[in-house]
Amino acid sequence: MLTGRLGRLIDRERAIRNGLSPPLRGELKRLAQRARCLHHAIGASVTAAILLCGLIVAAFGGVFLGLRVAWVLALLLVAAMLAMVAALGLFLAEVRLASAHLPLEHDVGPA
Repeated sequence: MLTGRLGRLIDRERAIRNGLSPPLRGELKRLAQRARCLHHAIGASVTAAILLCGLIVAAFGGVFLGLRVAWVLALLLVAAMLAMVAALGLFLAEVRLASAHLPLEHDVGPA
């Protein structure tokens, strides 16, 4: 989902850059802000996934090797959830930036 949104954002920026579509007021700055949010959200999502993979490896390794890994598992899970919360927060920020260009009731003229 995040990469799809990033792709759409890149398509819009290219259309503006190639003169196929004029930018809205402040749109280029907002596109850059959205791209930063998406890049960070993707990074946080990947980090969460890697941490969860580490958690699974540590859990199985602990069982097979007879190690006490409860604290390691807890730390990996908390870190993964924090990364996912960060990713979701960044996604929300990007959606809010994207919706800032939508016409609101007071911006729409008579039909």
